[in-house]
Amino acid sequence: MRFAEKSFEVRFCAALSAALMPFNRNPQWFGMTQAQERITGIDTMLRIGGHLVLFQFKAKSREKFRLEKFQWRNLKRVSSRYPRSTFYVFPEAADSKEAASVDCIIRHSWFCSAADLGTSFRGPAETTTLTLDTSVPALLKSRPRSSIPIESACQVFGCFCPPVFSAAFFPTRSAKHAVLFFSNKARLSVSADRPIMRTPERIFGIPVGDVSERAADLAPITSVGDFEQMLGDEAESNLAPGLYGLFLPQAQND
Repeated sequence: MRFAEKSFEVRFCAALSAALMPFNRNPQWFGMTQAQERITGIDTMLRIGGHLVLFQFKAKSREKFRLEKFQWRNLKRVSSRYPRSTFYVFPEAADSKEAASVDCIIRHSWFCSAADLGTSFRGPAETTTLTLDTSVPALLKSRPRSSIPIESACQVFGCFCPPVFSAAFFPTRSAKHAVLFFSNKARLSVSADRPIMRTPERIFGIPVGDVSERAADLAPITSVGDFEQMLGDEAESNLAPGLYGLFLPQAQND
């Protein structure tokens, strides 16, 4: 059975929420209606802290991904104004059985900024097809031949995988006592290029509402009107239902 786009979207969002919870108790997801997604190119938005990240999820069909130029134009407009805010997300898995066999969907997902996909839309065609090569890693286009660099989701958001431990429980001669042993089977390697969580100076996304001084160089989005204007003329007056939650007062993270 094909690993459908909606199945990938739901599983990825659930996994990323679970991973973020120790660091942010209130990651907020906003889903778009089908009509809104056709207008904007956005499937889902994540508000984390004072920043908003936009996602367009794709699924394989016969090992290829199909992208629409109209959606890409809208997403590129946002990405040009707010770098590192707008991402296409591609799964490695093509079918549900393969997807179910992976232990971490985040580690098996790949990101490409909307701004980097321009070379795939050369010419008059309104759609393009790409294949995923994780060994490069890149998205590949056959005609004309081109390669678009991609990043693993762990590179974009940071690595959330904990070190692997094993535990052994040994009862003692006394029924009231036991000994519990822990051993580390694998060491967690953390570097500046793969942090457990992004450090403040590496925060990305669209600043929304009241934001910290770190986003002072980017004009924040403070209303639904600002958000629709950012997405272009066709979005105006079509997106307001459901988006007011972006601008409600935010509870402090625990």
